[in-house]
Amino acid sequence: MNKFFTKIALLIVAMTFVGAQLCAQITTTFAKNASPGQQNGLYYSLPQTMLKLDFVIDEIALEKGPLSDYASNYLAMEDYVDYETTEYQLVDLKMSTVANPDPNATFFVTFASVRGGSKTQFDVMPNGIIRSVGYGYSAENENTATNPIQKESPCCQPEKKQNDAFMPLLTAGKSNAQLAKEVADKIAEIRKWKEYLITGDVATATNPETFNAMYQKLDVLEQEYMSLLVGKRVAKRTIQTAYVVPNKEVTTQTVAKFSETEGLTIGTGGSGSMISVQTLSMNTTAAINAPSHSAVESMTYENKVFYRIPETANVKVTCGNRTLLEDRVTVNQLGALLMAPMTNSRLEFDTETGQIVNMKMQ
Repeated sequence: MNKFFTKIALLIVAMTFVGAQLCAQITTTFAKNASPGQQNGLYYSLPQTMLKLDFVIDEIALEKGPLSDYASNYLAMEDYVDYETTEYQLVDLKMSTVANPDPNATFFVTFASVRGGSKTQFDVMPNGIIRSVGYGYSAENENTATNPIQKESPCCQPEKKQNDAFMPLLTAGKSNAQLAKEVADKIAEIRKWKEYLITGDVATATNPETFNAMYQKLDVLEQEYMSLLVGKRVAKRTIQTAYVVPNKEVTTQTVAKFSETEGLTIGTGGSGSMISVQTLSMNTTAAINAPSHSAVESMTYENKVFYRIPETANVKVTCGNRTLLEDRVTVNQLGALLMAPMTNSRLEFDTETGQIVNMKMQ
């Protein structure tokens, strides 16, 4: 009889242990419905895709020459800078993606008080994006975190310093007309030396390297004298960055405006041609029967965590009628938001997309 009661007691203990294992150990709620001050838990997010647009701009300063009033007299040309201004040229566009926490896919997880058995452990990045979750495990793959964004060094071309070879001409007591005549004579002299080099009348220029070096120096000197009459164009290359977050409701977004006289203005202000980003889903996840966003927001889920299957989209960037870039990229928030059951397993997430990339059964 004692053995019979002993077996019954052991059976009851086993059933109690199984029941404890089957009860809710975690509860997942949409972030805005959580009460973190009243519950024991944490927040985690899935990543959304942000497009990073780097516009390469040439800023060209037109500087009037001090003797420009005499340019047409001595050089027989009308193409000279008669007033100072700045011109801008949009020469290139480079696009990349950045993974940021998605406010529309941020959840609060509460933990039940369960004695014994395995504990639920979450591995979350400093920005809140989930890396892994499992029972009785700790974070193993610290290197799965995204690499920190490196600060890019500014892309620019150093301004060329003006050669001082002509400075002795600019002496006190001479009128601009006299200076212009001297500059014009000097230009003619330099051109004659360049002609001697080309025709081979200069013996020291028989070596190709010597010829190139001499010709280049004369050409630079000519341009510097010319700048006194026709002015200068000083170019500086810069990079301006705009960010855009694609969404399902608005497929085309205006991110900036560009003008040849004002340059690039981030946002919808300023003047010039509108720079728009069009993001069209390729519907690669259309066949997945995912819960609606309203269902995700309103309901509470036990022993489940959310993950994402990202979508592929065609991204087209235009400036007015000009296409600057067109490419296919992965856009997380256009994809399907799904739930994965937590059944004595460990789930590892892609921190760039929010997709489950590995599942280990305990």
